[in-house]
Parts: sequence; C-alpha cells; structure tokens
Amino acid sequence: MKVVKTSDLKVGSKYTKPLYLDKDSIFINANTPILEADIIRLNKFGFKEVLTLGELVDETSSNELILDQNAFPTTDHDFKILQLKNTYISIQKNIPSFEVIFKESFIVMQALFRKISEDKAFDINPVRDIADKLVDHVKANNHLCFCLINHAASGYYLYNQVVYATLFALLIGSLLEYSRPKMIELAISSLLADIGMAKIPSIISEKNSTLTEEEFKVIKKHPLFGYQILTKVLKLKNTLGTIALQHHENFDGTGYPQRIQKKEIDEFARVFTIADNFAAHILERPWRKSLLPYEAMKNMISLNTNKYDLGFIRLFLNKIAMYPIGSWVELSDSSKAVVIDSNANKPLRPSLMIVINSNGMRLKEGNFVNLSEEDKIYITKAIPSES
Repeated sequence: MKVVKTSDLKVGSKYTKPLYLDKDSIFINANTPILEADIIRLNKFGFKEVLTLGELVDETSSNELILDQNAFPTTDHDFKILQLKNTYISIQKNIPSFEVIFKESFIVMQALFRKISEDKAFDINPVRDIADKLVDHVKANNHLCFCLINHAASGYYLYNQVVYATLFALLIGSLLEYSRPKMIELAISSLLADIGMAKIPSIISEKNSTLTEEEFKVIKKHPLFGYQILTKVLKLKNTLGTIALQHHENFDGTGYPQRIQKKEIDEFARVFTIADNFAAHILERPWRKSLLPYEAMKNMISLNTNKYDLGFIRLFLNKIAMYPIGSWVELSDSSKAVVIDSNANKPLRPSLMIVINSNGMRLKEGNFVNLSEEDKIYITKAIPSES
C-alpha cells in the first residue's frame, strides 16, 4: 500500500481503491467522495496519513456511487475504539525491538558485574554504547511501559533490575524533557547505580530467604562500594557516581548511607529511586514473589509516599497510571483485559483490550473498550497476566 498524507486529501476527491486507516480498517470506499467531515475526523483523532492500493480519480470521473455510512467509523466513539486498536497494533510492532535491546543490555551488565566481582579488568565503553541505545529506544517507543510489564524476565534478578530501573528512570527523564546529553548521563548513572553489589558476598546477595540484621548491614554498604568503584577505580566524574551513592536515600531522610533528605539528594538520584523501587516491586526476588503492577503503584503512593520526591512520583503516576499500561484487570462482568492506555482525568477507568469474555472464553480478536466512556462496567481488581 502507498501512503497518502491527510494534508493532501481534498474534499470531493475519490480513489480507485479504498482508503485505509491501517491494513485492516477501511476508512473510505473506492470511488467514494471524500467529505469535509472525513478530513476533520482524521485530524481530530491524530491520523497523519491513510493507505491505499488505488489512484486518485480524475475530477471528471463518474459520481454515481453512494457513500456507505456503515463502511467506516462515523462517530467519535467509533473513532476512539479504532484508535485503541491502532495503539495495540503499534505496541505489538514495538515489542521485538524492545526484546532485542533488553537482552543486549542484560548481557552487557552481566559481563561488567562479573568482571568487577572477580577483580578483573573491564571496559566501560560497552556501558556507554548501551546507554546511547537505551536513550534512543525510549525516545522511539511510546509504549515502553507495556513492553516492560509484559517482558518475561529470566536470569539473575539483579541484572534484570538494573535494566528495568534504567528504562523507568529514562521514562521519567523524558517526561521531565531532559536534553539528550542529560538523558545519556542519566542512563549511564542508572546502569551503574548498583555496581557496588558486585562486591557483596554472593552468600548474602543471592540468599533465598530474609536477610538477618547483620547481613542487611553488609548489603547497606553497596552504595559506598559503588561510588568508590566509579570514582576511584574507573575515574568517572563524581556526578556519574552520585546515583550509586544516593539511590537508597529517602526524601524524608530515613534512607542510607548518609541520611540526607529532600533537595540534598541529587535530582538524578531522586528520579532513579522511584524507578528502582517500582522495578523492585514488580520483579520477583529470590526471597519473595513479585507484586502486581497495581499493587506496586498503590504501595508506593500510599504506604511509602514520604520516601519519594512528590513532584516526580506524581509525574510517574500520571504516565504509568494507577492500573499501569500493560497490566491485567478483571471487570465487573467477570471478563479479563489488558490495559493499553491511560485516561489522565479518570485514572481508575483506563482503556482496555478485553481478551477473555465474561463466559471465560478467550477471544480470537480482543474487544476494545474505553472505560471512561462506559458506566455499566468497571474494574473489580488487578490480576496476574493471562497471556
């Protein structure tokens, strides 16, 4: 199919083949005049282009065909549902590239941590390279949260945690409109934030049960270890080591190792702390199960609000949503759905793709629904993924 820009469409023009919003959704039938209302709807709902296999009909062509009002969406509601479908199609297209960059990041960080733990020489340049790629990926992937929440993490939890936390931190950085150089610095700092854990004895760091008080005291040394590795061994500038030193400091001064608070904590560290904690909640650890994304968000904004910079946590919540994009929910009619978009004005009523209907049958094609426009159905609870 060839692309026709919405800006090039003219009222009254016709094409020899249908115009499509995507490869499956006909917008205007073949030889059907384009109405002004059609162009207005395209612009209103953000469609910059349409697709066709046909050619523009000459102005003298026959005008005998009648517009089929049932061939394409004619109401705002129908257009919004079509938008949700297109959003999901876009999400699916982004998943393969996400999986590639995640795996590459995991491998780079695994190699670095192992070399440091074994006191072997290592090159920091692969970290810089992967930081550059992660920044580009976050900029290009509008559905990062969906990809992260639905990623099937495998391998040692710490390396997964590093990559998850870095990507969530970059997501916040993009919301704060950081420049590219600042995003690169945030990415490098985030990837290296937990590098001090490489110096913690594996008998403690890989323990499958709750740590004793003495073991936890050892764990609490890793921020200092990390800062020393980055600034003394690698000779990186202090700003790249700040997250490593401060990522367990809390906004209310209850953290460690320095017990500093509020704006005494570096901005990058305040951003990363939110990303790191959310990642830690939704990832399984050797000694505990993971939380559902909804439970993780609820925990962070209700039980531990004072730990975080309120401005940043609000920003994160508005983007990720109370029912995070990519998470699963059960509805009041017993159907089950995945969240594919948030509604800022109604955070508890996101847009969904229903995958399992009220009879427990998995649908061949998902049904899309925007809960902000529905009054007969609502979310009853968050549930584990049914994918």
